[in-house]
Amino acid sequence: MRGRLALLTIVFSSTPGFFALSGSARAAEITDVASAFDDDNPFDFRLRVGYDHMEKRASLKRELELPGATSVPVFKDLLFSQSRDTLSLRAEISVFQDLMIYGALPIVLGDSREIRYDQSAGSACIKPENSGSVQPTCVDASNSTTVADGILPASGYDATNSGAGFAPGSTLVFRGPARGASASGGSFADGLDTLNLGITWGVLSQKRDDTKPTWTINLEGDISIGNMMKFDRASPLANHGVSDGLNKLIARTSISKRFRYADPYVSFWYQLPFSPRDGSLFIDYGQTNKNAAPQMQAGTVFGLEGVPWEKPDAQYKVAIQVQGRVEAHFDGRGYSEGWEMFATSPALKCDPVWNPSCDPTAMNNRPNAYQGQAFTGITQIENYSTLGADVALVVQAGRYVHFHLGFNYSHDQSHFITNDDVGVALDSTCSTAISGGRVHNPCDFNPSYRPIVNQIGRRYKVDNVDLYNLSLWAQLMF
Repeated sequence: MRGRLALLTIVFSSTPGFFALSGSARAAEITDVASAFDDDNPFDFRLRVGYDHMEKRASLKRELELPGATSVPVFKDLLFSQSRDTLSLRAEISVFQDLMIYGALPIVLGDSREIRYDQSAGSACIKPENSGSVQPTCVDASNSTTVADGILPASGYDATNSGAGFAPGSTLVFRGPARGASASGGSFADGLDTLNLGITWGVLSQKRDDTKPTWTINLEGDISIGNMMKFDRASPLANHGVSDGLNKLIARTSISKRFRYADPYVSFWYQLPFSPRDGSLFIDYGQTNKNAAPQMQAGTVFGLEGVPWEKPDAQYKVAIQVQGRVEAHFDGRGYSEGWEMFATSPALKCDPVWNPSCDPTAMNNRPNAYQGQAFTGITQIENYSTLGADVALVVQAGRYVHFHLGFNYSHDQSHFITNDDVGVALDSTCSTAISGGRVHNPCDFNPSYRPIVNQIGRRYKVDNVDLYNLSLWAQLMF
């Protein structure tokens, strides 16, 4: 969700003469709107096909309480990697002057994820069995806290091989199933996440009044339609979906102002996930749950489109775009880098020994959605920010054809991904929260709480999170 929100729409109008700088300067692509009912352009219709390749790398670290320590240090444990290929289709139709509606359908062709022991020190790696009196600098099955807590077996778990372990000495400890439309045993619906429908209105237009900037307002609804992403160790190849099962509402506003060779711009956006589909992993476990809501997001994009060469009369243009991004991800539930590893792990089952709410007898037969159920893998994720930088080459090859080649880099702030609380103190009727009360009755406990990963001193934290995107798309304009 985060990469698609930050990716800018770089499209160009088919209006004749839009590159002219005298009196009708054209706006930057982020504020471009298909327009109808103009004297020189009664109708705009655009079709786009795009391809995006994403690589993600992250460290999965873990808190560890040490005797006599005054703080809780975080140690290396695992390394996460993900690769995703996406085909995107988009259509835009003008309905009035500076007003358009559009639809977009991203199709995930393939998505693969792996987790390894952290041996990133390479040739300087000192494994526990070779460390002697020296502190180990690398992780394997003998000192991984994930293995020690039984979240993964020492031999690892390979979903692509019926859950079998890996060869001795392998750094791999977990491999998830192939996901997406091209996954073996999957279907086209496995590659679908959302159908995106939106409307964009140009409130101000520099083309119509060159004393003003171009300002647009956009509202988009992302409708969840694909097979939902789940994982069960008992049937590791039963699910190849990529959808999180969430519908989303996105609001954006953007402004740009074209000068002779430069078009600076800034944009702000906010995403509100809502109304999870039936059967999704976003389940409301009641008022003792720390936060039942999925993560909300917001951000800003700011940049400059430089135009070193153009021929306005022939509608040829070459531009270079450089931009930065800042995104905020708010505290909430979500699919983290470790969600598949956590999902249905025997160590994370709802056990009355450490969570009395898992015992229907202790709860006076008050059921909660986690009683008798395996852990879904969805966790409480801490607030964090993302910083990004993008560069793109934009080519307008005449009136009807446009090309875009871009590279995007993003870095996530380190943050905890297993950040749930033990619960909320309730009154004797288990209905009203007591301010400052102590969690001790069974109904006070959070059904999602798992001390093995949520207790301070055992939480997981992601660090060194880097994302790389290469995108290429072409658009026809009529």
